[in-house]
Amino acid sequence: MDPAPATRRPRQDPPGPGRRGTRPWAPVLGVLLVVAALTAGWPLIDTALGDRERVAAGTALELGPDGDAAVLRVVGPGWGLSKSSSDPDTAYTLSRDGVGLAARYIGLTEAGDPGELWNGLRKVQSVADSGSRLGAARPLTGARGAIGRSGRLTGGGRTGSATLWLPPGRGYAVEIIVLARPGAAPGAVADATAMARGLTFPPGTS
Repeated sequence: MDPAPATRRPRQDPPGPGRRGTRPWAPVLGVLLVVAALTAGWPLIDTALGDRERVAAGTALELGPDGDAAVLRVVGPGWGLSKSSSDPDTAYTLSRDGVGLAARYIGLTEAGDPGELWNGLRKVQSVADSGSRLGAARPLTGARGAIGRSGRLTGGGRTGSATLWLPPGRGYAVEIIVLARPGAAPGAVADATAMARGLTFPPGTS
């Protein structure tokens, strides 16, 4: 029998950056900030054990407003949630065995296109962080007709992927970054990749 979903919604904060009503360039900037935080600051997250809260396998982390949230379900045991760099409903940062995952809700002012967002991310990133590299995007099809892009990401001595999801008919996108340091546990890499690829959306999305 499948375990019952355990949605994390620890507190109800006012809408933060990245919600609807942001400027047109804000989605790309928001994604860039996630990439920069991981490529430059992940070693700090690795060592800040007092900042980590254990998250059980199967926990559902919601990204978005009530009734319209995407769900990132935790795959595998041993993940820790960074309390300082996570914001309920907006962003989550997880780490385990040398692997980091960051997921962010990005509000859009109008219907977005994953290809345009991906190209914009690459252009801005090349200026802001010349040491990181975002590879070519591969198209993805997800739950309830969601469309996305995924590609190889390297930076700060780590390798991984960036995944962008855009549900049809919704004014938001979700960006998921996975980065692993050399020697990271293969199982943790596989579980993080499964989380990024397995994002789900509410009924009526398509």
